Amino acid sequence: MTSRALTEIWWPIDRLGDAVEWMSVSAGSQSPPRDATAHVDWPEVPEGREATWLVWVGQQLGVEALPVTVSIRDLATLLGHGGPAILLANLRGQRGFLALLGARRGDPLFLRPDRSRLRFRRSEAMRLLAGGHEAAVRPEVERVLDIAEISPRRRQRVADAMVTERIASEEIDGIYLLRLPASASFARQLWNAGIPMRLAQFVGLFILLYGAEIWGWSLIGGSTLSGRLDWGWLLAWLLLLFSMLPLRLLAGWNEATFAMDTGRMIKSRLLSGALRLPADAVKRSGVGQLIGQVMESQALEGLALGGGFAILVGAIELGFAAWVLNEGAAPGAHLLLLGILVVLTAVFGWRFHQRIIAWTTQRLGMTHYLIEAMVGHRTRLAQDRAARREANEDGQLSTYFACSTAMDRSTLQLGAGLLTAWSTASLLALAPALGVAAGPSPVHLAISVGGIMIAQRALGGMAAGLASLSRAGYAWNRIATIFHAGLGPTSGGILSVGNAHGNRSDPVIEARGLHYAYDRRGGAVIAGASVTVARGDRILIEGPSGGGKSTLAGLLTGLKRPDGGLLLLNGLDRPTIGDDWHSHVTAAPQFHENHILSGTLAFNLLMGRQWPASEADLAEAESLCEELGLGDLLRRMPGGIHQRVGETGWQLSHGERSRIFLARALLQQADVTILDESFASLDPATMQQCLATALDKAETLIVIAHP
Repeated sequence: MTSRALTEIWWPIDRLGDAVEWMSVSAGSQSPPRDATAHVDWPEVPEGREATWLVWVGQQLGVEALPVTVSIRDLATLLGHGGPAILLANLRGQRGFLALLGARRGDPLFLRPDRSRLRFRRSEAMRLLAGGHEAAVRPEVERVLDIAEISPRRRQRVADAMVTERIASEEIDGIYLLRLPASASFARQLWNAGIPMRLAQFVGLFILLYGAEIWGWSLIGGSTLSGRLDWGWLLAWLLLLFSMLPLRLLAGWNEATFAMDTGRMIKSRLLSGALRLPADAVKRSGVGQLIGQVMESQALEGLALGGGFAILVGAIELGFAAWVLNEGAAPGAHLLLLGILVVLTAVFGWRFHQRIIAWTTQRLGMTHYLIEAMVGHRTRLAQDRAARREANEDGQLSTYFACSTAMDRSTLQLGAGLLTAWSTASLLALAPALGVAAGPSPVHLAISVGGIMIAQRALGGMAAGLASLSRAGYAWNRIATIFHAGLGPTSGGILSVGNAHGNRSDPVIEARGLHYAYDRRGGAVIAGASVTVARGDRILIEGPSGGGKSTLAGLLTGLKRPDGGLLLLNGLDRPTIGDDWHSHVTAAPQFHENHILSGTLAFNLLMGRQWPASEADLAEAESLCEELGLGDLLRRMPGGIHQRVGETGWQLSHGERSRIFLARALLQQADVTILDESFASLDPATMQQCLATALDKAETLIVIAHP
């Protein structure tokens, strides 16, 4: 692609905010595009901080700017399916970008600076974005071809193939996908993904399929029951059956994509909600309860979608059954019976719903009990009497057996019982018509039997759908808190709190009259606390256990939200700064609230920085470990700082873990570092060494300890 072609779609970096605002509509944002003549003074894009800037602008516009790195091999897929996206690209030494709106017939569609659209061939767009990589290896490939004496006729094709293979694994960064965030309105996400249209297509296809199926059987059935078999009608019936195959495949594909996209959005929302749950709410839940929520969240998607589809298809079949029965031998009796059976299905479905709630509650309660018993197994063996343990477990099993028996009884009533009642009653309803001298014709009799069969299938499908929806309803009650926790805008805050810094004498943290209570029904843990932390301060907080020291640390780091009072960081409150608060005030929590994650030691040390880590970050982490007395540990581990640690890796001692937690906090290089009981498990000599390192590395330090 020529530089002239690039100029047509290239935007200067100072118009990045305008492009993102315009493209946010394509991403599903509710923000309407401004008039082309309008102008907003977006902050200047600092060089090297395009990612942070785009994330901030996206939050202001209600979209998510997701940075991705793709290989040249996958670039074609991105151009064909990845829009809307921002692709950073320099032109003649000037910083700029390309605005990828989407694709049309497989070719990328770019937004021009005048806000018109321009479609490129995918191959030309790939040459534009990968041109630098191609130019770097092309001379070497040409030298190889000279040595191999490739004929001129084949030379260009061979050269292109070799270049493509050489650069296929090269990565291209500076790409930012614009997407509707998981915290956006779920209805908005469904609409943006085209779910209502797919649902309408699904319903239309099934109505068409059932209509064609009934028409086909009426063709063959009418000719057969009248005593004459017309081969022409038989051929028409066969052609109709074959023509329905593509429709069935299309309906199946539509249902599968509907379920896949809806399930993806449900998982995304639940993950967003789980990450935004208050830490105190998670702590109050036992391990078994959390695992139960995971189990229910996995079941919700399949049960809700499966049950919903079953009821929807059953309702369509029920409508056709009523229409067929109305044309049969006993329309009045059959329609009355069908109405009664529908009401009974709803009644038995509600009873089954109550039984399934009792059974699932007991099942998950046993799961919670079992996991908690496994966690505390050694304590129970030492301190709990065997007779009491067995009596407790026997009581739970007995209750579970009773709930299972009641649920099985309701399942039989909802399923086989109602279907048997319908078959028997509907066939008996034909008896009066058969007893009349001028009885029903074979055609009307066959229509009634066919309607009875369709209605039986519809009632069976609706019963199964109600059972699935009952389970899904209980699952929803268990995870609704997580789902709703992910709703609402994320804390975008200001672009950079660092720009808000005043004089060095100004306080970094200022708190006035802070109030906090874990439970509104209980007393306040912190009441009317006030503290001022200036830059460079070294503060020691002492107090007895339960005095609120760790709670105060959680408030200062932004992990807890105060119930009252004022809390400022560099003169700005939490809603103004957003989640960027954590990058300016960090803490090493108490040992029982801190964790070594399964992964490399480098990841555990540098998880507060950008990952993957640079060589400079790794060198800094190793140097800090040496200062904290962890040098012998690094030399013992075969992989050094890249050794896998945690439950499935190298086992660390209590003191080693404490120093890794300390190093993790110091490596974040925050404005304020809070160490909560970080020296409690260290011997006096090691504690002095670690304290000296913390005083040297932390700009502002708060240490929490027992007196």
